[in-house]
Amino acid sequence: MKDNSNKAISRRKALKIFGLGAAALAASTVPFKNNPFIENLQAKAANGDITPVDKRLNSKNGDKISMIGFGCMRFPTNGPGRNAPVDEAKVQELVDYAYAHGINYYDTAYVYHGGKSEGIIGKALKKYPRDSYYLADKMPGYLVKQKEDIAKFFEEQLVRCGVDYFDYYLLHSISDIKSYDKVYEEMGGYAYLLEQKKKGRIKSLGFSFHSDRACWDHVIDLHDWDFVQIQLNYIDWKKDGEYLYESLAKRKIPAVIMEPLLGGRLANLSDSANKILKDLNPDNTIASWAFRYLGSLPNVLVSLSGMTYMEHLTDNIKTFTNFKPLTLQEQTTLQKAILEYQSYKRINCTTCRYCMPCPFEVEIPSVFTTYNELVMNGHVPNKESQSAEEYAKKKAEFAEAFRKEFAEGGGPEKCASCQECVSKCPQHLPIPDLMDRIAREF
Repeated sequence: MKDNSNKAISRRKALKIFGLGAAALAASTVPFKNNPFIENLQAKAANGDITPVDKRLNSKNGDKISMIGFGCMRFPTNGPGRNAPVDEAKVQELVDYAYAHGINYYDTAYVYHGGKSEGIIGKALKKYPRDSYYLADKMPGYLVKQKEDIAKFFEEQLVRCGVDYFDYYLLHSISDIKSYDKVYEEMGGYAYLLEQKKKGRIKSLGFSFHSDRACWDHVIDLHDWDFVQIQLNYIDWKKDGEYLYESLAKRKIPAVIMEPLLGGRLANLSDSANKILKDLNPDNTIASWAFRYLGSLPNVLVSLSGMTYMEHLTDNIKTFTNFKPLTLQEQTTLQKAILEYQSYKRINCTTCRYCMPCPFEVEIPSVFTTYNELVMNGHVPNKESQSAEEYAKKKAEFAEAFRKEFAEGGGPEKCASCQECVSKCPQHLPIPDLMDRIAREF
């Protein structure tokens, strides 16, 4: 909610928020009448029992943004697999709970959930006052083939979301200088979006970044950006994270953070690394350390989380309600846990699924997830560090795990090294080479 207060919500405001008219109820994706979940939220809000999450001031425009934002790339689904339909009833419950607890930043994109995400979040937010939340969307420049596509996509996104304007709008997934220049400079993509900003259809204009320092240095000073979305977490800090963050801080450009948990990997480290953190703070989740790390950085405006399950949402709300930055002792402890965690050699996949679909039906993210789990559990064969007997045992465990996981297909042996996935990967992983390495062991 665009609210200047972090205090408990007032009864009057609660009634305004949850006192839905008949038209709003009829248009909603959830049957709100006699819905115990909604009724419980109404009662808590009316009694002043809800304390909103902390906000952070956007110095560029005065917006007060919740420190945790709702990412719309990982909605709950009705079944496994990338093509499973989104469970819109569960999405509505998550959004209602998030909104009631002060989460006011919602981030979607044209391609999320096969093009369904924008419409789903638009419907979920429809019953709330438009000026009570901030909606972020993104121009899919990687799909633009001709100049006319730019306006076509933008207009389609407004219709999908059911809004007249976007609070925050991004050039999506800037990945190399050539493609950026072609779409946004030569085709006039940036000029078009700037014109939409002048018309009030975009309030703040920025970009999301998935490339190297040369591309960053090229793009960051081309225009007066209102904000920038970067991948940042305590693992990526020493890679390019610190460089990008400090670059934004120096220019006084607010940072929006994606992949705070590295696709979920930082929600559960190795057992030994987890123990280091739990010994100090036994009541805090492993994921909360990653979010507190980011919240401790003053130029981070909001950290995005794809909160698929209610327990993810409630834990994040706990972390950012009466937020406490990491203490010096906690920072030291976290560094110890990081060193322990990095002693395991994992594949840096965030399961974003930008690489999918694979023309040969390899389930790329699932292959890497399975491999990383085997690494964490000590089941990966290594001739150089294991005896012949131990190597044979690990090889058998490794092969059995992959046979079981991919019994219906999609395993690494199906990779044909076509290279189609390589340019799509935001982490710049050599996917065919990794598939070949895993398949040889498999």
